[in-house]
Amino acid sequence: MSFNHSSLVGFFREAAPYIHMHRGKTFVIAISGSILQHDAIRKLLSDVALLSTLGARIILVHGARAQIEAQLTAHKHQGIIHNGLRITDDKTLELSKAAIGAARLEIENHLNRALNRPPIVNNSLGIISGNFLTAKPVGVIDGFDHLHTGKVRKVNELQLEQLLENGNIVLLSPLGYSPTGQIYNLRFEEVAGFTASKLKADKLIFIHDKTNLPELPEELNLKKLDEIKSTSNEQMFQEISHAMRNGVERAHLIAADTDGGLLLELYTRDGTGTMIDNSQYDEPREASIDDVQGILDLIRPLEDQGILTKRSREQVELDIANFSIIERDGKVIGCAALYIIEENRSAELACLAIHKDYRSGQRGIKLVSHIIALAKKANVKKLICLTTQSIDWFKERGFVSDSIENLPSHKKALYNSSRKSKVMSRNI
Repeated sequence: MSFNHSSLVGFFREAAPYIHMHRGKTFVIAISGSILQHDAIRKLLSDVALLSTLGARIILVHGARAQIEAQLTAHKHQGIIHNGLRITDDKTLELSKAAIGAARLEIENHLNRALNRPPIVNNSLGIISGNFLTAKPVGVIDGFDHLHTGKVRKVNELQLEQLLENGNIVLLSPLGYSPTGQIYNLRFEEVAGFTASKLKADKLIFIHDKTNLPELPEELNLKKLDEIKSTSNEQMFQEISHAMRNGVERAHLIAADTDGGLLLELYTRDGTGTMIDNSQYDEPREASIDDVQGILDLIRPLEDQGILTKRSREQVELDIANFSIIERDGKVIGCAALYIIEENRSAELACLAIHKDYRSGQRGIKLVSHIIALAKKANVKKLICLTTQSIDWFKERGFVSDSIENLPSHKKALYNSSRKSKVMSRNI
């Protein structure tokens, strides 16, 4: 069997900063009951166990809809769904408790085996499940009494924090209890979102097996998520949106059929699912002196190809106040510079570069828009740029071909005729 050592080394080099970054962070991971029926469930739960051994604090929330439906069918009991929410009568509650209990035991069994199998073996880690959720009845909606169907009222944050601090994986089932001893059937998506919000989890992760989801990009911000939420009945979109408005910074959607998808999403730069970020992820910012090496690493290959004019470290350091960058997890993946020219209230857009692995997105457009905004703020009326290979791209962004003769005098004096760069300009 062949083994690609360089790929393994490359993966560890890429994963190392994420291992450090995620140590001690709280992840709430939600999996539906249908995923428990997948052949890949053992691998998935082994990956969850591995996250714990790498130092992440894990709360695993499971659903059991598929198992409940199977119980209802086996006992020939007609279940009722109203507006996507199950009405839980006495018989349905008893069958739900049995289905949820069986699902929980199956998960505990898989996790225990994973934690006690080489190379993970760690006797200090455990799986804890229990009564951590207080619930209340949904009540009557549209004239339908939902009986034993409930909503999460509160979660025992202190107890969960203590268990996580001691290195345990906490397993939450979609059952809640009222102060008077009533048991309620809950949506696992709500359990996950509510718990993540109350614990201010670093990540809320949904492992999904939905083939009917809208096509999702690699990255979403909260605004885009809300647009999707408004046209979708998927409960996880509702819960992610609510959680991110209540203290959760990032959420991830990962397809269950992606082997190792959980690890790839969390421990590689580009992941394999969809990340929803509550902050300005991949947004341009003004560069600082600490970004010089990152800028040099980005532009050197383009300089070697003749796409960009060569710049020394000293030149970049001197001009750093003119640069704006886009970074991802500490790596500069895009840059551009704005040079104000006093003559004719103009400015030059220079050194526009996007890392080759990130050119499929909108990062170049974001940088140009950012530079234009800075130019307008400086009362610039005309933006110019010199390019050898991106003429059409700039034309699509509102630039037009211009003449060397129209360059400001000092730029005309510095023009390198051997590069034969085309002059482009745009009024702003």
